[in-house]
Amino acid sequence: MKHTGLSLGGGSLRGVAHIGALKELVDQGITITHIAGTSAGAVVGGLYACGIQPEMMRSMVQQLSIRRYLDFALNRKGMLKGDRIYQSLLKWTEGRHFSDLGIPFAVICVDLITGEMVVIDSGEVALAMRASIAIPGIFSPVEINDQLLVDGYILNNNPADIVRKMGAENVTSVRVRSTNPHYPTNLLSVVNRYIDIASQKNTDRCLEQYADLLIDIDLQDIGRFEIKSLSRSIALGQHETKKVLRHYENKTNRENVIYMEDWLNKMQG
Repeated sequence: MKHTGLSLGGGSLRGVAHIGALKELVDQGITITHIAGTSAGAVVGGLYACGIQPEMMRSMVQQLSIRRYLDFALNRKGMLKGDRIYQSLLKWTEGRHFSDLGIPFAVICVDLITGEMVVIDSGEVALAMRASIAIPGIFSPVEINDQLLVDGYILNNNPADIVRKMGAENVTSVRVRSTNPHYPTNLLSVVNRYIDIASQKNTDRCLEQYADLLIDIDLQDIGRFEIKSLSRSIALGQHETKKVLRHYENKTNRENVIYMEDWLNKMQG
């Protein structure tokens, strides 16, 4: 597998594990032909489509200051305005539009007005990324073309189907999750656990039908908003991707081997 489309799912701050996965794919000489992402996956995928390499993303994460992005909102649409993170996204992407990208890229959101999934593949990349991370109740929604857009997590958290529709012949999906979720102890964790459950069934069906290869990154005990574990999440993302690719390569090579016993049986038949 030297060419593949890539679908990247959400995961809040845990989504930085996508950086590790992407680094391993690049290190293995695999060319990414198409990218679609939801939430954190939209940010990592969008930065890569704009030419930012995984190693640079790692440096950006290490210098990340969450307090810098706390611009509390005075309205009731979200706790945070999201203007500061949008300005950073705009700077990192250099104001690029989808039409400027060398890799076809799409962002998944949900329109709060219609309740439908929205696939953004035109216009300003930073604004689309900002819309896809608008977790309801935390970040204010983004208004684009009479649509009120928020995180696409609940309807399509890992858009392998969109990557396929974009024209990818092969689809690799990276899923970041925790098989050891923390017991909900506050309002935010209760809401997040509810969204996880609602999203999981849709995600499983989509991946089963459209993904050729699934890189499942189990962060186990790392919380969704655990700032101290960002570097660890990236490292685990690369480690798990390396294991999956090695297994995939070994399996492919074994399938190409003709064993002597099988060959003799075929000749005798």
